[in-house]
Amino acid sequence: MLSASSAPAPSLQLRDGRTLTWQCYGDDAGRPLLVFHGFPGCHVQAALIGDAARRAGVRLIAPDRPGFAGSTPDPDRTILSWVRDVEQLAAHLSLLRFGVLGISCGGAYALACAHEIGERLDYVGLVAGMGPMDVPAIRRGQHPALKVLFGLSRLHPRLVTPMLRMDQKMFGIDPMRALQRLASMMTAPDQAFLRTHVAEAETFARSLSVAYRQGIDGAMSEAALIARPRGFELADIRIPVHVYQGGHDRNVPPDMGEYIARHIKLSRYRFFPDEGHLSIVSNAADEYLEDFVASPQQ
Repeated sequence: MLSASSAPAPSLQLRDGRTLTWQCYGDDAGRPLLVFHGFPGCHVQAALIGDAARRAGVRLIAPDRPGFAGSTPDPDRTILSWVRDVEQLAAHLSLLRFGVLGISCGGAYALACAHEIGERLDYVGLVAGMGPMDVPAIRRGQHPALKVLFGLSRLHPRLVTPMLRMDQKMFGIDPMRALQRLASMMTAPDQAFLRTHVAEAETFARSLSVAYRQGIDGAMSEAALIARPRGFELADIRIPVHVYQGGHDRNVPPDMGEYIARHIKLSRYRFFPDEGHLSIVSNAADEYLEDFVASPQQ
């Protein structure tokens, strides 16, 4: 399989004429697991667990949501409409069954798949998966900057334009310097991870730069979708969902992970007390990929 960070992203023309881009990492002959990136983000984020996937015999397939990296923006998209894009990508790749893994805000889209096409999924995992943002009680421990961002997005997407423009500019000029500024807002485990894992830090910084390649429309749309009701109920999900939660996460506080686990009947909750929002993605990779490999194939 090609190098995670340098290989050109393949593309697919969807039925409505939009383009969907994605990238593969890990074991190209392995069991397929679709990885949904965070916000803002793109396929490059999946490179953080590429080596772990190769060891586990897992083929990571990381698609870009509309407006991120090379995927065409879709002003009419919803969280549930992402499922149709996933189905078309799965058909293009001849995947009858597969797993889905949602990282951070990507968790909402993994849950949408669990709700809509659960019969096709062997596994659903949420790593620091964002909980419903319309439940105030589970947002109390969230970072103030995110409270402002999603609060404004809930009122109107364009209210966050200045914040996203600044983010795009910083990561477009010097991704690593921008990441260093972002790190000052992170918890201690995430700061330590970035200091001690230089290659992973560079990959993460690049993922944020590539995410904004088309501008901020994708991020602006995404923030509004995450801030508002998702269009489905957690209680209606009828398949197992694995929830991996860090104890030092302020993007997705533990209350969020616990809320998701309580409201999904077949949830399997795993708590990592020493991990943050970013560190859990790499440090817990062997465990959640093992859970995927161990999940029964129908």
